[in-house]
Amino acid sequence: MAHPPAARRRRIGRALITTAVLGAGALVAGWTVPWAWVRGSVWVVPAVALPFGLWLAVESAKSLGHALGGRHLITRNGATLRRTTALDRAGISAWTITESFFQRRHGLLTVSATTAAGDGHYDVVDVGRGDGLELASRAVPGLLEPFLDRTPRDAWPKR
Repeated sequence: MAHPPAARRRRIGRALITTAVLGAGALVAGWTVPWAWVRGSVWVVPAVALPFGLWLAVESAKSLGHALGGRHLITRNGATLRRTTALDRAGISAWTITESFFQRRHGLLTVSATTAAGDGHYDVVDVGRGDGLELASRAVPGLLEPFLDRTPRDAWPKR
């Protein structure tokens, strides 16, 4: 399944922030370094980092994916080293749902399938809230159900 556009925006934002930090470092280095040839060349770093970082962000967003097969949960992520994992659904013993501050602002979360085999957990990164919880619920029926509230938001009492 495709991940929401917020996952791409989040990655592009990280690339832009990294370039801004490198640009600030180049500015400080340009002021403090006494050699003129160094002051001019420090700007090469953010100038190269911007297109490279944007390329990595777009590639990372394109490689995000997850699917639920008959027997397997399939996850995929990575920019230059793409990693695809097919996890037997019968081996999933628990789910861990996490949201960073920035994920919460974008309506994203990370769903981790916990297992006794391999790495111990396998992450579906930057998936939409509803899609991630639905994926976890359908992958191992009954495991997450006691913790889900499927009441529509418009049916909640007003405060």
